[in-house]
Amino acid sequence: LPSKGDVSDFISSFKDSDEAAERLAVMIENSEPYEPPKKVTIDNAVLSISDFHQIKTDQRKVYLKPWLKEDAIVLISGWRGAGKTFFALSLLDAVASGGKCGPWECQEAVSCLFLDGEMPKADIDERLEILNVDTNQTNTIFIYSDSYANSLGLPRANLNSTTWRQTMYRILTTKKIRLWIIDNLASVAGGLDENSRQDWDPINQWLLELRFAGITTIMLHHTGKGGAQRGTSAREDNLDCSIVLKAPPDYIPEDGARFICHFSKARVRTSELAAIQDMEFWLKVGEDGKHLWTWGNVKKELRAQILTMLDEGTMQIEVAKALGISRGQVSKVRSKAIKDGYLTEKNKLTQGWFMDVSR
Repeated sequence: LPSKGDVSDFISSFKDSDEAAERLAVMIENSEPYEPPKKVTIDNAVLSISDFHQIKTDQRKVYLKPWLKEDAIVLISGWRGAGKTFFALSLLDAVASGGKCGPWECQEAVSCLFLDGEMPKADIDERLEILNVDTNQTNTIFIYSDSYANSLGLPRANLNSTTWRQTMYRILTTKKIRLWIIDNLASVAGGLDENSRQDWDPINQWLLELRFAGITTIMLHHTGKGGAQRGTSAREDNLDCSIVLKAPPDYIPEDGARFICHFSKARVRTSELAAIQDMEFWLKVGEDGKHLWTWGNVKKELRAQILTMLDEGTMQIEVAKALGISRGQVSKVRSKAIKDGYLTEKNKLTQGWFMDVSR
C-alpha cells in the first residue's frame, strides 16, 4: 500500500477494479499475520553477560589518541591567562583537520563547534589568526560567539536554562557536530552556585544525554586558589578526563600561553599512560614569525636539567633550590642515573647518556 494512503488509494490506482481486487487478494493471501510492535520495558534492558556481549555496537572513535574520544565529557581547568582558549582552539583545529595537537594524533576527523561566552568577536578572530586555523577544512569548525549572538538580540547563552540546553542539543545533532568546547563555565552559567552539587546536577544530566547521542563535550573552567578546578567535586564524577593546566615553576606573565598539562583523571588503557604524562606546552613565535606550539615531557626534561646541573658541578641542595624541588627528588634522580649508567659517582655524564636518544 502507499506509504501515506489506504486500501481505497490502492484500488484507485488501477483502471480495472477486477484487477485491483485480484492483486489485493493475492497480497492478503501471502501476507504474514500482523503482530503489533512489542512495548519495550526496563526488563528488556536487563541482560545476561552473554546476551550483553552479543549486542552489536560501533567501535568508539578516537579523536586525539589516546585520551580524546567519541561521546566523552572532558574538563580543562587553568588559571586566568594560562592559555586555555589557545589550547582549546588547537584541539579543535587538530580534530577537524585530522592533524596533531602536541604529541596527540587525530584518528578520526569530525566537525566541531567552539562556543565562546565572554570575548568580543575581534579577540576570537585574533586567536584564530595567531594559531593559523584553516577556515576551509573538510570538517567544519563552527563558532558560536555569545557576544555576536547578543548583538543580534538573542539572549545570553545559559547552561542553567532548560530551553537553551534543548536548543543547543538540537543544533549539535542537526549540524552533525561531534565535538564541541564551552569557553568557559563561569561565563555561561551565571547564577549557578559553583559549590552546589544540586545546582550542577541538571547540567550534568544534560551532558550525559549528549554523551549518549555520541557528542563529546569539553568544558573550560578556572582553577581555585589550591590549583584544582573551582567548585563542587561532583563536576568531575562523570568525566572521562580532567585536565589541569599548571604554571611551570619559572613561569612569568611575559611567557604568555605556557603551562604544564596534567591529567588528574583519564580513562585510558594502562599501556597508554605514557602518552598523557605531564607535558609542558608553550606557544612561541617561530623564525618565520608564525606562532607554533612547543611541547616536551616534564619528567624527562626535569631529569635532564638535574643531571646537567650535577655534571656542571652544582651541589644537590642548590639544584633542588634552583628547580623548586626537594633535595630527596634530586638524590633519587641521581641514584637512578648512576644505576642506568648515565652518570658517574663523581656526577659526570657518561657517553651512554649522550648516545641514548630515547632517554
